[in-house]
Amino acid sequence: MDPDQQVARLEKLVVKLDAFPDRDLIHQITECCRLGLRSGGPELAERMVAVLMDVLDDPPDRATAANRRVPLFYALDSVVKNVGDAYQPLLGVRIKSAFEKAFAACADKDRTRLHHVLRTWTEKFIFAEHVDELNSLVAPWYADLQARARGAA
Repeated sequence: MDPDQQVARLEKLVVKLDAFPDRDLIHQITECCRLGLRSGGPELAERMVAVLMDVLDDPPDRATAANRRVPLFYALDSVVKNVGDAYQPLLGVRIKSAFEKAFAACADKDRTRLHHVLRTWTEKFIFAEHVDELNSLVAPWYADLQARARGAA
C-alpha cells in the first residue's frame, strides 16, 4: 500500500469506531499505525496522527466525533503502548487539549473510562509532560464521584 492508501485505510477504520470501544477495530488502528511507521517513517506517522487527532479536535457538538472520543482515546493509548516510537511525541503535541475537550464533553461513564486511561499513562510515564495537568483537571470530578458513591452507600 502506498502512503495515501494507508492514510485512507486509517480514516475508514476511525469512521467505523462507535460509542463502544471495539477491540478488533482498536487493534486494526494500532496495526495500521505500526505499518505506517514501518513503511513511511515519521512522515507517514505524522499524517496518521493528524487523522486521529483531527477527529478529537472536532467541535463537541458534532455527534459523529463525540461518540468516538473515548474509543479513539483507547486506540491512541494502544498505539502509544504497542507501537510507541514516533507516535508518543507526535500525539503529545495535541493530547492535552484533546483530552481536556473530551473530558469536558462526556458523561460520567466515559469520564471514568478516560480517567482509567489517564491513570495508566501516569503509571507508565506516558505523556509525562502533561499528566500532572490532566490529573489536576480530573481530580475535582473524581473527588465528587467518590463523594456521591459514599453518599449512596
